Amino acid sequence: MALGLGYTEIAIIMVIALIIIGPKRLPQLMRDFGKIMGQLRRASDDLRREVLFSEEIESVKDSISDAVNPFTPPPVPPKIKVKKKSASSEDGSDSAGLESSPPAPEQAPSTEKPDEGDGADEQ
Repeated sequence: MALGLGYTEIAIIMVIALIIIGPKRLPQLMRDFGKIMGQLRRASDDLRREVLFSEEIESVKDSISDAVNPFTPPPVPPKIKVKKKSASSEDGSDSAGLESSPPAPEQAPSTEKPDEGDGADEQ
């Protein structure tokens, strides 16, 4: 039954309420309780209906947007800075405004002594 109570539990609660509240006030109290329960039920039904309606609206919006734009454009790749080396920018300045890479470091001189030869091939 209501709130998981059986008929015997409800009968016991009614007898206790009749003893505590009295026979004059019990009918008015039960009417007020019934009105409050009806208002709560209507409020919960309205809330449930509103949630379902908003879900239906979202699905209609999605289907309309799919019908208007059936193909979504592919994602745009991020912009990549292109480094170009042109003939006019041999000295490191770039007239196109693109970033130029720093000049390559020159190789350090070798610590080995140049091969002076052992004199065998000199004649």
